[in-house]
Amino acid sequence: MKKPMKIMSGLLAAAVLAAGCSSQTGNSPESGVAPSETTTVSLWIIDDHLWIDGAVEDFNNSHDDIRIEVSKYGVDPLKEALKVAANSKTLPDMWFTWGGSLGSFYAENGLTADLTQIAAERNWSDKYNQAAIDMSTYGGKLAGIPYHLNAVDMWYAKDVYAQLQLTPPASFEDFEAQLQTIHDNGIVPLALGGKNGWHLMRLTEQLIEYFGGAELHDKLSRLEASWNDPAVVQTFEKLKEYSDKGYFPKGHVAIDQAEAINMFYPSAAAMSVEGTWLDRNITAAGFDPNNFGVFKFPTERSSVFAEMFQVNADLDDAKLEAAITVGEYLTSIDVVNKYNDTYGTPATLNVAFSDNMPNVEPLLDMATKGGFLIMDQALPQEVVQKLFEAQDKVALDEWTPQQAAEAMDKAVNDYKGRS
Repeated sequence: MKKPMKIMSGLLAAAVLAAGCSSQTGNSPESGVAPSETTTVSLWIIDDHLWIDGAVEDFNNSHDDIRIEVSKYGVDPLKEALKVAANSKTLPDMWFTWGGSLGSFYAENGLTADLTQIAAERNWSDKYNQAAIDMSTYGGKLAGIPYHLNAVDMWYAKDVYAQLQLTPPASFEDFEAQLQTIHDNGIVPLALGGKNGWHLMRLTEQLIEYFGGAELHDKLSRLEASWNDPAVVQTFEKLKEYSDKGYFPKGHVAIDQAEAINMFYPSAAAMSVEGTWLDRNITAAGFDPNNFGVFKFPTERSSVFAEMFQVNADLDDAKLEAAITVGEYLTSIDVVNKYNDTYGTPATLNVAFSDNMPNVEPLLDMATKGGFLIMDQALPQEVVQKLFEAQDKVALDEWTPQQAAEAMDKAVNDYKGRS
């Protein structure tokens, strides 16, 4: 059975942090003009988007004039491959990327087609959630086809909680008491891998929100407040404390999140900080998502972010038209509904939830209370990399929490000085 998906327009509007610079204008095809011969559209995407093979096969079987050619990458390999391709001018026709400062790199450097006029001509505001459109827009120009709108918060293994007679925590004090109880019973409290930084960051940003509050958190993300702040120091102190107490997997700094989350599925770990995609990943790993639940970290707001398909700015009119056709197809209601067990949380409006994704709706409901743009999209990427370094160095006793806060503040000031 499928239930109508709640329309999320306005749901995350407060979370959208204005992202910087404008993109250059790309070619704009006349609406409805199809290529006159078979056109191959190359697409790079993350390898855990399990629905893509079926959708591409469906498209290729039903279109004689356009074919999709897919290349798959892991999260960090895709980021690296795209940067290399951007520098060597070998970007594919289309690629998956995130909003915020990750997607802005391609817009700022004139590498993505400006889709603003196309979106207006094809009424994309009626097809896609406005928050996702906003998070895919830079300098007033739409830089991608909205794909996902995600919310991130706390997940827990129900059988661990039942075994230890726990219920989802109602306060930060409850949360910390549960971390210790879980650890004392020989279970890893938090399935978080530190390698590449971005996953541990999801806990870091919630701790900043808790210690500093929403206003300071937003100012830090906008580079409008000093990172050498007591709330930031407290955050790094907690990361150090949790590491020293063994709340993360052993050697977590060097552990990839794919390895860490594999501890969560069989309940060798009790909690993780994950998003609306995890139900489908649990199912793909051979486990039942109904055995897991979600709860709100003890702050009011959830972390949110958008994902999109960007289109190469150098395409000629026929190739651009073909790429837009592919993008609209892959984000269409029919495709989302057909593959909704594995599609994730679409930016497309008026689609359906799957009963096999029981935690998506609760996560989105929590996000209706407020959201902030996930930090590795809100911050400039060089500042993000300093945050990842600070997390590692604190855990490894190479920096004190105070030194980490000072290093972050210096990175921000250096960036602002160059900009």
